[in-house]
Amino acid sequence: MRYKKHSFICSLSLAVAMASMLFVTNATAELSGRSVKIGLMVPLTGKGAEWGEAAKMGSEIAAEEINATGGIGGVPVKLVTYDTHTKESEGINLINKLATRDNVLAVSGPCFSSLVEVIFPMLERLKVPVISMCSAKPGLGELSDWGYRNSLTSDKQLGPVVDAWVSEYGVKKVVIIHDLEDAVSKAEGAKVLPALFGKHNIEVMDIMTYRTTDTDFSAQITKAKSMNPDGIGLGSCYQQAAGIVKEARKQGLDVPFLGGACAGSPGYIELGGDATEGTYMSTAAWVDDPRDRVQAFKAKMLEKNGGQAFPYSASRSYDNLYILKQIMEQSGVTNDKGDIGADREKVKQGLSALRDYDGVSGSTGFNEVGDAAGGIRVLKVVDGKYIDVSGQ
Repeated sequence: MRYKKHSFICSLSLAVAMASMLFVTNATAELSGRSVKIGLMVPLTGKGAEWGEAAKMGSEIAAEEINATGGIGGVPVKLVTYDTHTKESEGINLINKLATRDNVLAVSGPCFSSLVEVIFPMLERLKVPVISMCSAKPGLGELSDWGYRNSLTSDKQLGPVVDAWVSEYGVKKVVIIHDLEDAVSKAEGAKVLPALFGKHNIEVMDIMTYRTTDTDFSAQITKAKSMNPDGIGLGSCYQQAAGIVKEARKQGLDVPFLGGACAGSPGYIELGGDATEGTYMSTAAWVDDPRDRVQAFKAKMLEKNGGQAFPYSASRSYDNLYILKQIMEQSGVTNDKGDIGADREKVKQGLSALRDYDGVSGSTGFNEVGDAAGGIRVLKVVDGKYIDVSGQ
């Protein structure tokens, strides 16, 4: 198991060794077999469907591009895709199936911290490398040496967002409302946001909760309004976040909102409408980055998604496939049936050593516990769309 007490020297030695190996292996290795199988675990139904659909589309675009240019080491990549239904029990079944029956070399997914929390501990037994494209609850990277997360944890995502929010609105006292059942939302509301507000000497007047299936937030807003806060912090996915902010405006509570990792989806604006104006959010990928590669990916995603905006899971899942391609081609993976254990180990080592991969979601690498390390963008809802206010 991976712990924070990992020796810095050991980690550095591994990184240097792997970097050296990648440097000297300039020629693309030729793999064997009819296809390179990579698992994809995404929520296509349930509360996380928008994130899962976007992740699936991003992965499919990457697979199409990779296969059009020769595959991985000359072998076509094959996505083995399953719907987790945003349920932990389904995730447990699927990771077992992908590792022991489908015999994939690696898995992209799952999405959502609640699934990562139950799946990562299983990887010590299954010994298959897994990269989640959207999981932000702090602390989960330590659960397994085989588990990685290509998205920043909530504390890292929300730190700059809170700084910018407080700077613009001069917030001195807040109410926090969070989902009691969703893993990342609960962590944000109960721990992450209170700690970040504390750094600004902001008074947390109350922390209120609700359950994932709730649709009526009138009681929470009525109580919050009676306290006269300067702002409201949300530990919530976008569906509930939109309902909360709409109820606040309905009751005449006109204070600025700040949302967590799961709320920063286009769906928040679509569902919340004008009530979302002025909200601050974080994102682990900014699709309006002017770089040619990012804009080419955005164009393909918009075409595939019927012209609709999409959450950052698309960019991160797209990068996951290219990261795996790079590692498999440069670390000696054979894709021979008899080498699956050794191949998976090579992929794991390559992920541990990854630093500064230049993807459509920005510069990506993994820290000592397998969580993504890199910059974030601070977003604000202005005139019905997210704009990047990171530099303001």
